Amino acid sequence: MDISKESVYWVFRIMIISIAIVIIIMIVGSIADYDIDTKGIKSKILRNKLMLDKNCLAYSDYRVHLGTIDKSKFSKLHLQNCISREFGVKLNLTYEKFSEEILVNDDLADKIDFCYDEKTFFCERKKYNIILNDNSKEIPAKLTMDVISLK
Repeated sequence: MDISKESVYWVFRIMIISIAIVIIIMIVGSIADYDIDTKGIKSKILRNKLMLDKNCLAYSDYRVHLGTIDKSKFSKLHLQNCISREFGVKLNLTYEKFSEEILVNDDLADKIDFCYDEKTFFCERKKYNIILNDNSKEIPAKLTMDVISLK
């Protein structure tokens, strides 16, 4: 009688252990196939840096004003120091009845028309409603930021 109870107990243990091993193998297998989109993360960091860094576009007096960019900083020469060579950026600033466009890192930024080729290029477009500070005058504006890089 003891042997039959013990054998049923061992069969039950083996089944539980087998199920646990199968679940662990499935979890590890799904994690091993997981791919992190580093280009997307780097693109978001770049966009945030452009919008929030006082050395890039952000307007600052004694503090950085969120959602406000400085018109005097909106130039290609100024922005080249903010962007790594890994990305090309096309900025389109529209305010009142004016529109200005800047391409930074021309080798990549001028290839924005090839974004349909998802195997070769990583492209991302974001539009922001912002306030443009032009000599202490605040103007509502729209900023369209296209980020492109090679995959």
